[in-house]
Amino acid sequence: MSKKVLIIGGEGNGGIVAACIEDNRRRFNDDEWEVAGFINDYEKNVAGYPVLGGTNDVNVLLENPEYYFVWAIHMIGRNILTEKVFRRVNLPKDRLATVIHKSAFVAHDAIIEPGAFIMSNAYISSRSVLGSCSLMMANSLVGHDTKIAPLCHLSMGSTTGSYVSVGLCSDVTVGAQVLEKRKIGNFAVAGAGSLVTRDIPNYEIHVGIPAKFFKRVRED
Repeated sequence: MSKKVLIIGGEGNGGIVAACIEDNRRRFNDDEWEVAGFINDYEKNVAGYPVLGGTNDVNVLLENPEYYFVWAIHMIGRNILTEKVFRRVNLPKDRLATVIHKSAFVAHDAIIEPGAFIMSNAYISSRSVLGSCSLMMANSLVGHDTKIAPLCHLSMGSTTGSYVSVGLCSDVTVGAQVLEKRKIGNFAVAGAGSLVTRDIPNYEIHVGIPAKFFKRVRED
């Protein structure tokens, strides 16, 4: 019997999670998860699914033991606010849904923490860690022995090399490439199409080839 999922977010990341679950059900006969609806502070309907409440209603929705939750909020450039909202919602780990598209490759010794999401054709190699509630989008790659902290966002087509460390609530954005043994700090961003050859400190956005400091993330 399918477990019911509530997706916290909107049509962007949340719609991708819903599409992944539906594709797994339709094409691969994987009925582990079923989208029951969304949690959203602004809309009444998201991607054709009902909104059952806002982020302030999560505690009430947790009273229904049938519901599991996927965190799909990630505000690039406002990473600090993303983490603040996540802490306020305070989801218990045993109620997090870990959703992985059937076309993704996950090494047998990789660690996928509760609530992580992996989309189609993604690749995560040996001994790597994908943190809780991190989002790994289509065609993104993570090399071996790399540690991705919780609440990170690896955009479509990004490549994160081996022995890399990505800090809390950080981003490797569309098409960015991170060379091996680099460190991306907490609340940091590797900009779209960038080539990261040096470490990125906490709270900084780096862009370009090679990636250089652009600005700090918003802290409000």
